[in-house]
Amino acid sequence: MQCNPLPIIEWNTAFEVTQWNPAAEKLFGFKTSEVLGSQLMELIVFPNERIQVSKMMELSIQQKVETNNVIKNLTKDGKVVICEWRSIPLVNDEGQIINIISIVQDVTLVKSFQRTLRENEKIYQQILDAITDHVLVKGAKSQILWANKVFCDYYGMSLEELKDIIDAPFNNPEYTLQYLKDDAYVFETGQTLEIPQEPITRYDGEVHLFHTIKSAIRNEQDQVVMTVGVARDISERQKAEKEQAKLLAIIEAAPDLISTADINGQVLYFNKAARRILGHTEEEAIENINLTKNHPSWANDIILNQGIPQSVQFGSWVGETAFLTADGRETPLSQVIIAHKGVDGQVEYFSTIARDISERHAAEEALRQKAQDLEQALKQLKCAQAHLIQSEKMSSIGQLVAGVAHEINNPTSFIYCNIEPANKYIDSLIKLVKLYQEYYPNPVKVIQEQIEAIDLEFVMMDLPSLLSSMKMGAERIKQIVLSLRNFSRMDEAQCKAVDIHLGIDSTLVILEHRLKAQANRRAIEIIKQYGNLPLVECYPGELNQVFMNIMANALDALEQRDTKRSMKQMQQLPSIIRICTELSQAKQVIIRFADNGPGIPEDMQKRLFDPFFTTKPVGIGTGLGLSLSYQIVVDKHKGKLTCLSSPGQGTEFVVEIPINLTSEK
Repeated sequence: MQCNPLPIIEWNTAFEVTQWNPAAEKLFGFKTSEVLGSQLMELIVFPNERIQVSKMMELSIQQKVETNNVIKNLTKDGKVVICEWRSIPLVNDEGQIINIISIVQDVTLVKSFQRTLRENEKIYQQILDAITDHVLVKGAKSQILWANKVFCDYYGMSLEELKDIIDAPFNNPEYTLQYLKDDAYVFETGQTLEIPQEPITRYDGEVHLFHTIKSAIRNEQDQVVMTVGVARDISERQKAEKEQAKLLAIIEAAPDLISTADINGQVLYFNKAARRILGHTEEEAIENINLTKNHPSWANDIILNQGIPQSVQFGSWVGETAFLTADGRETPLSQVIIAHKGVDGQVEYFSTIARDISERHAAEEALRQKAQDLEQALKQLKCAQAHLIQSEKMSSIGQLVAGVAHEINNPTSFIYCNIEPANKYIDSLIKLVKLYQEYYPNPVKVIQEQIEAIDLEFVMMDLPSLLSSMKMGAERIKQIVLSLRNFSRMDEAQCKAVDIHLGIDSTLVILEHRLKAQANRRAIEIIKQYGNLPLVECYPGELNQVFMNIMANALDALEQRDTKRSMKQMQQLPSIIRICTELSQAKQVIIRFADNGPGIPEDMQKRLFDPFFTTKPVGIGTGLGLSLSYQIVVDKHKGKLTCLSSPGQGTEFVVEIPINLTSEK
């Protein structure tokens, strides 16, 4: 043990060191005196591997057999060494293990070298597996020794299945025979053989053409020991070349102008149509032609500032330009510019496809004019239809309102005019009764009974109040009749100066029943903020229609919103309509109707004033109110009608009309 060049360690079944030779001292750095009686694992075994090593040592003791293990160990100075341990149990006559002798060999360098070889081999394997070409290594008699992944996948076989065979069984025998001849030539001559087209059958029976180069692999004695073949599939390239030829034929036959140019605009290619359109013969050289000369200046600006930058950024650009014919005339074009980039992302050249769209432009212009004419005619028809409907409706309503107002006004006037005399007569009678009571305090029994029966004292006290209530009711009826007459304006069809506030108040009187509280909602509050306005020249009856339509729409929106709210919510946020009037510096009367309702979606606001367009459910709105209001304000009063609304923030309609309509006209 002492003279052995290999470290020899003896330890007992308690894993305690009993012998430690000089070679062990040299390898691990511990003196014999330092390790005797110490736990072997605590000295030289990694802490995280001690349990595993302990199990291995216990297994050796239990089975009483020689074991070989490779373990990572630590030296005294913390150096890592990889050691191969050969452990031999020492057994006495009774078959009991006395001690274990371990012969240790430092294999750190060997393992490192092996690991490096394996890693290098793995790297080379990965490199060869990563390339798209087929790589195949063969021996002296064309037996396959190794193939990369692409080759294995092409044959549909694993490397183990390919090893030691000459070729796949599904391949064409004639192809295999040629492979053998080519391999033998390279092996015997040591020369590299290039095969431009070599057919190889794939696992599914499809045959592809490959460009193959076969070379010799020599040993240190310069003897050929193997051959290596590198093959590239050229089937797609050949197909691409055929397709390219077809594409070129199509491009040459195309009626559109097709050309390519470098980044400076110098022409690289013109198809036949381009030569014909631009006046170049097929024999004429195009190397010195610049595309900018074929376009007018405005078209060059579009190409340079839009077409080329966008094609570089997005790959292509489509737009309309023009080219100059041989006689200098401009011809409109529909043009496509394509930027062709290299692998480095830099533009190598541009191609363009252009089509003469003169006829299309003429047809589009004719269609556009027809569409505009039809649209205008349709708009006029809708307006006329809406106006006729509304005029007929308002005429009927106006006549009805005027008739009803007239019929109500006559009996109301009779009642109202007779209330005052009746009040005087009754007052005189009450005074007479009081005189009778004063001078004849003790009436006969019959009169006394009648006084008690009619409750004379209550009648004398309540009768004046009753007449006063009748007078108030008659005055209210007169006010309503006046508002109806004022709203209908049947006798005011001509333009005249009126008080705008009177028309608004008349509208509010008519709509008062909708403002009052209902069983399921609170009253709608009206806030009037009237400015100091002069008399305004207008058509009063028609302007009142505008006020009625806007107010009715606001009430519809608030009522619809309130049906979905609780009383608490309505109390926290009551429904309000605010009416403001003012006179602008430009002598325009501005009337604002603003509610705090749900608002109008933005996409609907653009169509609010279109005839027959409505935001209300089917059967509720006709879509005529705002359309006619717009005509009345804009067309008849030379003003403006605008809507400002945001969903959830309410809606405001703004009516703006001049004070002096006759001067505006």
